[in-house]
Amino acid sequence: MWQKIGSIGVRTDMSYLDSRRLKMVNLITASAFVGSLCYGFGNLISNEHPILSMVDLIYSLGTLVVFRLHHVRRYAEAKAYLLIITSIFLITINFLSYNIAEYYLLCVLIVSILVFHRVWVQAVISVSLIAAILIPKFFSAYLPYSYAIGEDRLLINVPIAILFIFILVRHFKSIQQRYQEEIEKQQLHLEELNRDKEQLFAIVAHDIRSPLAATSQILQMLSQNGTDEAWEKKAIHQANAQLLMLTENVENLLHWSAKNLKGLIGRPLHFQVGSLLDQVLLGMQTHSLEKNIRLDTYGDLDLYILADPEHVRIILRNILSNAIKFSYENGMVDVRVAAADGMVHFAVTDHGLGMSEAKVEELFRHPLYPSYGTSGERGTGLGLILVHNLMEINGGNIRIESIPYAGTTIHLRFPKGEKPSNQKMQALPADRAP
Repeated sequence: MWQKIGSIGVRTDMSYLDSRRLKMVNLITASAFVGSLCYGFGNLISNEHPILSMVDLIYSLGTLVVFRLHHVRRYAEAKAYLLIITSIFLITINFLSYNIAEYYLLCVLIVSILVFHRVWVQAVISVSLIAAILIPKFFSAYLPYSYAIGEDRLLINVPIAILFIFILVRHFKSIQQRYQEEIEKQQLHLEELNRDKEQLFAIVAHDIRSPLAATSQILQMLSQNGTDEAWEKKAIHQANAQLLMLTENVENLLHWSAKNLKGLIGRPLHFQVGSLLDQVLLGMQTHSLEKNIRLDTYGDLDLYILADPEHVRIILRNILSNAIKFSYENGMVDVRVAAADGMVHFAVTDHGLGMSEAKVEELFRHPLYPSYGTSGERGTGLGLILVHNLMEINGGNIRIESIPYAGTTIHLRFPKGEKPSNQKMQALPADRAP
């Protein structure tokens, strides 16, 4: 219950410190409500202080306005209102009985210093409350309605006030400590991200520069006379392979940059597996023919997926590109499609280099290390990061099984879609750059 009361008015977009301060104000308000209500009924039952009882009950009801102001997100007004009504309440109590509320006025002084940030506000509150404590204390003879309560009542008020001050200061200290820990945690995370980005850009810069340099050299040699037709054909083939690798790296970098700039947003559609898979396989033909690798599909290609078609295209293209990269020449890559538990399951299997279990576990932890395919093709690991991010965006998941020197199977699971009622598949977007 206290947790629900403390969360009144708290928004998800609030900073950690602001949300904690708001919760603290809520808990102070709740404590004031319960305390004044108990004192009010206690004075009413004892019939010793009827005026104090009336003031206590009016104040307890007045504190409920703070929760209403928090609910409608009028936070500054809620703090000011709580301070004013509490000060008026305690000053009134203190003038009626000059030794009953002075300790609680000290509580209000401490609360105001913790809750309000401006120095002039703290100064005005401090002077006002100190005056409210001292005037009844030293001028009680001139106040006809002022009297002192008995020592038995002080034995209750003083420990409660001291306990409240202790709990309040301790709570605020814990807020500050947790806030500092959160800042340190975020700082460490940012430092790790910066290291990863520096390493990523170094790898990508190399992987962009190398194909360009190799292609430029090939073109220079082709422009010279004296080369035979067979060599020219081989050179063009090599230049094409370099440009394909460059295109893949640049596309992955652009998509990854868009993701980190909050630009990759899923736009799910119901679309057929077979149609999109055919488009992806057609785009991979040049890549597979270079190593004479056969791409086979199995399963129910008439299934429908509910996801962003462009994202699924990027995912499958990266997974198939890796499968070809790490396959031996004259090999085979299988793509199997099946449905189970409301999901569409892709299993992409190659029979190439494979990985150890330890390396599989590290793929998503430290992925920014270059790797090399069976023909020396260099990879950044960025494609796998992108695939993992896009799977999460589209409500799917990825799992990898691998055996060293035997091959790898990558399992992809997407939410299952439905065939449109008009019997026509929703149009798939053309393959495009982000």
